[in-house]
Amino acid sequence: MNFVDMTKRELEDYGRTVGIELDRRLTKSVLIEHLSDHIANSDPVYTDAEIEEEDFPMMAEMPVIENEHVDPVVAIQAEKDARRGIQNHSEMVRQAEEKYQILKDKRTSAEVLELEALTELEIARKNLASVQKAWEDSKELL
Repeated sequence: MNFVDMTKRELEDYGRTVGIELDRRLTKSVLIEHLSDHIANSDPVYTDAEIEEEDFPMMAEMPVIENEHVDPVVAIQAEKDARRGIQNHSEMVRQAEEKYQILKDKRTSAEVLELEALTELEIARKNLASVQKAWEDSKELL
């Protein structure tokens, strides 16, 4: 593209298509220099590529946000409410984790007690068996 043959307005218009805003108050040679530097140091801009909605399905689902006046007091309060909500939920998570850990520790203790009781039960059964055998032996002696 021959920038020298273009007017300052044409350079400005072309600059917008490639992502640079040129100031027509500058000289034409400075505008050409800025434009050339920008083109050399930036990614290419594809102006003739058509973008279809189906190429970007997430764009169709995105809500359009209107530029409307936002009351700073309302915005500050909304931010405080959001922060408080995060703190409340973080505390709920902390408490749930603590409760889980307590119950996990209780379950572990219960498993240890269960194993100890099972060991005592086995010992008691062995003792019962030996006592029954001794009783059977003593009945034979009579």
